[in-house]
Amino acid sequence: MRPKPERDPDTLKDLLAKLVDERQRLRSAGAPVDDLERNRLAIVQCQWELSRALIARHLPAHATPSVA
Repeated sequence: MRPKPERDPDTLKDLLAKLVDERQRLRSAGAPVDDLERNRLAIVQCQWELSRALIARHLPAHATPSVA
């Protein structure tokens, strides 16, 4: 049995869009580097979570994760 992702892909896509919009506003406003880095890390985390959620959604039930 696969673990259920914390959030569904649609919710994560919406969050990602908000984070990207926020980044554009930060850059336009000349935000400090720390604020931009915090936003960048939030975007990366959201992208990873979205990837895992999409894999969980589309991975066949009989498939098991392989160790790389």
